[in-house]
Amino acid sequence: MTHTKLVFLRHGRTEWNELGKLQGQADVELDEVGERQAGEAAQFFADWDFEACYTSDLKRALRTAHMVAEPHRLDVVPDARLREINVGSWSGMTTAEVIRVFPGFIDFYTHGVDFQRSATGETLAEMTARALESVREIAERHKGQQVLIVTHGLLLSKVVSAFMGIDDILSIPGNITYSLVIGGEKPRLATYNTPARQLP
Repeated sequence: MTHTKLVFLRHGRTEWNELGKLQGQADVELDEVGERQAGEAAQFFADWDFEACYTSDLKRALRTAHMVAEPHRLDVVPDARLREINVGSWSGMTTAEVIRVFPGFIDFYTHGVDFQRSATGETLAEMTARALESVREIAERHKGQQVLIVTHGLLLSKVVSAFMGIDDILSIPGNITYSLVIGGEKPRLATYNTPARQLP
């Protein structure tokens, strides 16, 4: 029996990544490094057999997806449910700036407390529920196939955990790293936070 393979790829770097700013759903584009990273990922995945490509509709993920999918001649399917968590009014702030307005931020974050990101943001549970719905639909639609899903760091860590039915023990992956989940009655995590580039 051929199992479904879901390849989750985090987008390339943005200027806000480099500056340590919370992006959330701000539509920040890849910076020069991010463009180069996406190009490296396209080369890395050139020989992989992808049947479909889905992505967050935010520019940083969408651009990464198009670059990686192009050699495979795949249509890129945007899905707003794959967007990063909505941090509301914290968007564009650094961690230090968030702590000034919400002193418990780091403690809550590191202990997995499900809190709302500013008065206009969403919780981890809300983000995970919408994204997990999308991922389950993709897995059902592409049974026995290998699918590329381009998305965001925090979302990726939570959704991979939830899809596999495991406790939230996964770290936030770096830019242009991938994680492979092999489906079946009990999904298996084949690799996590692995660089999508040829190492020297």
